[in-house]
Amino acid sequence: MSFGYVTLKTRLLQFFIAKTSILVPAMADKRACAELRCFMNRDAAIGLLARRDLTRLSTEQRASLLLDWWFSDPDAPGYAGLPDPLKSMLAHSVEPDDPTRTLYDPLLQLALEYNYMGVVNTYLSMQLALPDRDVTVEGDVDEMVVCPCCRYLSLQTSANDEICRVCFWEDDGTTELSSRSGPNHQTLRQAQENFQRIGAVTEASRRYVLPDGKQRYGLAIP
Repeated sequence: MSFGYVTLKTRLLQFFIAKTSILVPAMADKRACAELRCFMNRDAAIGLLARRDLTRLSTEQRASLLLDWWFSDPDAPGYAGLPDPLKSMLAHSVEPDDPTRTLYDPLLQLALEYNYMGVVNTYLSMQLALPDRDVTVEGDVDEMVVCPCCRYLSLQTSANDEICRVCFWEDDGTTELSSRSGPNHQTLRQAQENFQRIGAVTEASRRYVLPDGKQRYGLAIP
């Protein structure tokens, strides 16, 4: 059993006992929570998983993620809750210095939480599952847009050049199967056939798709 898993289990137990937002079965005590199914709201689950993911980041991954989020919009969700010293650095620094500084953890946490946008509750529940109890995540899933290629609800906007994390199709607005997509260098039909065959729009893009993408996002009904 890995250290990260043990840490997550400990945090879960503390969270179940301490937070009133968790809906536990009839007896709200430690024994009931330990032996029966526990329920967690979606925001709490995502926060917990993001904290887990934060402990797994390498120095290089921290640096890359910080650069991606360094120029975040002050009006973006979660920005207002960042510590004042960090917000001051975001406003006045060209780029972060030492990526291992814990001062940057709240921004990294925010970025990691963003990765769970649109992810279905069953996936979150599976990630939080423990050997001695089931965890059920409840709450409304973010409204997402269906990818024209793989048909998973993996995009935040339509026809805005967003890249699908399930199949790596760049949504440039192409909807006709026989139409050639410039950014994808093939027709939509060819991309769909490739996805069915190799799990991505091209062989080269297989390395970029999420290995668990099909579990993360809901599949649109044809």
